[in-house]
Amino acid sequence: MWVEKYRISEFDNFFGNEKSRLLVINWLRNWIKGAKPLLIVGPPGTGKTSFVKSLAKLLDLDLIELNASDLRNKINLEIIINPILLNKSIFGKQMLLFLDEVDGISGRDDYGGMPFLSNILKNADVPIIMASNSKSYKMKDLIKNSKLVEFRPLSSFASYMLLQNVMRRERKNLKSSEQFKIISQCRGDARTLLNTLQAKLEGEVNSDGNTGTESSIEECINNFFSLTDISQAKKLLITSSIRYTTPKYGYTSEERSKDFLNALYTSIVSSERKLKSDDLANLLEKLSEIDLFVDRIYEKRNWSLLRYANDLFLNKLFRISRDKAIEYNQYSVPFSAMGPIFMRGQSLRPLRTELSKIFHTSVSKIGLFYYSNFIMIMKNLAIKDLGFDNPDNLKFNELINKEIEKQSSKTKL
Repeated sequence: MWVEKYRISEFDNFFGNEKSRLLVINWLRNWIKGAKPLLIVGPPGTGKTSFVKSLAKLLDLDLIELNASDLRNKINLEIIINPILLNKSIFGKQMLLFLDEVDGISGRDDYGGMPFLSNILKNADVPIIMASNSKSYKMKDLIKNSKLVEFRPLSSFASYMLLQNVMRRERKNLKSSEQFKIISQCRGDARTLLNTLQAKLEGEVNSDGNTGTESSIEECINNFFSLTDISQAKKLLITSSIRYTTPKYGYTSEERSKDFLNALYTSIVSSERKLKSDDLANLLEKLSEIDLFVDRIYEKRNWSLLRYANDLFLNKLFRISRDKAIEYNQYSVPFSAMGPIFMRGQSLRPLRTELSKIFHTSVSKIGLFYYSNFIMIMKNLAIKDLGFDNPDNLKFNELINKEIEKQSSKTKL
């Protein structure tokens, strides 16, 4: 994919954000011990990560890159970052610590992570640059203790220069009207521009003249399962808004709506009545293999391998998923069952909130990992009442006893 092929690695190949990039250069060249860290804030596709890497290469710095959203909480941050701040480069070079996606540690699950960053980075012995896709209220202390530089979406002129550069290297041309249309559609996002340009120049265009890059994940999945030509299926994937992501590292609601593997899973599972047991098992097994591939990319941060995700997906799933009458479904359970599940979740939320305080974890983790085991332990030990430090103590115990009764009835069945 051209997003990887033309990922900028050389310092003098960037387009847009000239003033912001100059601020970063001057900060790094004039850095002294104890200086505030630098925080770069800007939406995806503005070149934050690529620019820091190219700058470290230009200045011959020993770059240590960490994804802060992987480290999540205070303990993980301390374990990884403290040794870096206390040691010198084995190559004798000036070190540069780069913490990407620091906005990924500002949630409830990451309690303690943001205050740790705000304190430990104040008097660091090495220059530290952080990057964030946005500014949130929970980052206010980090912003206060950092030098803030904003990267904005590419201007129309910068987008035009990037587009011209890629066309020159590909030795292809487009009419001016088509170029301006792509620039308008991409709204300053370099990644979207490259994907759209690739689709256009490779002839992957719909009958209405659009590139298809804005087609929804619902359209993509429904069309995918109806196609018989694998080459057409590949074009469909390239020209759709799908993303290969993993919830292990967190993502926004907008990214969740484009999570291709999750959408495939919910669509396949919700179609189980139309599928033979062997076909369902085979589809889910192949989907799990693709999921493992994507998960390892995120673990190793080896983004260049994402270019092969579509090919792997087609190799694993295209042939075995033909004529299966699978349609897009956002949920992995029947719609008729969602109402009772939602109502039960709402009634149990106060109890899960109270348990999250006791177990020192998030409400979501209580629901996902703790709650069922907790009820089973209560049932096996025949415990009827717990002393909650809360006015709703009686109500919580009533909920627990009802859950134990449900477990007991299921066991009898």
